[in-house]
Amino acid sequence: MKNSWMQQIQSLLGQKSGSNSSTEGIGKLLAPGALGGLVGVLLANKSSRKLVGKFGKFGKNALIIGGSAAAGAVLWNKYKSRVKDTHQDEPQFGMQSTPVDLRAKRLVQALVFAAKSDGHIDDNERRAIDDSLTQLQIGDEAQAWVQQAIEQPLNPDALALGVKNEEEALEVYYLSCMVIDVDHFMERGYLDALARSLKIPDDVKQGIEGDVNQKKRELA
Repeated sequence: MKNSWMQQIQSLLGQKSGSNSSTEGIGKLLAPGALGGLVGVLLANKSSRKLVGKFGKFGKNALIIGGSAAAGAVLWNKYKSRVKDTHQDEPQFGMQSTPVDLRAKRLVQALVFAAKSDGHIDDNERRAIDDSLTQLQIGDEAQAWVQQAIEQPLNPDALALGVKNEEEALEVYYLSCMVIDVDHFMERGYLDALARSLKIPDDVKQGIEGDVNQKKRELA
């Protein structure tokens, strides 16, 4: 799975670690086991999530085999082109990329928002998350990111605000679709709102959801 979407993200973010402790924390968080564990922790009490039990079994592959690996390189490039077209009123879009630490923080925020898109995370769930995060040993900074995202109101615009190019837009939507199994009107509403905030056109949105659902069926 050398070209998997998750490995691309890990390569982009996790492998840029140096002596800086903040960057080392990013690398720890984006390691397959830690990121998979984080998703499992966030979804552990969501009975409607059909894939929760598969995170331990499939490890990093249970997150997603997306991007060009799932959609095919030609279709993936089409997705990027279509998203860029919707941002023509933003001359700088596609010309820059978000700094590595902020991009990792956005992915954490996307995970948490997706996990609570059908309602909220109650006190018991938060305590369970706290305990599990400590066991994952993802580091104090990454753990603080999760807690901050839990405390924030569900706001798709906040996720889209700092997105600087089409790759970043697609990675946020792909990850959100992987975490969410749409079986509640609030989840459907959240994904629709996120797509609008990211300016992902309907054909790309439908294509991504189809890619993800196909991968979920394969994993099932």
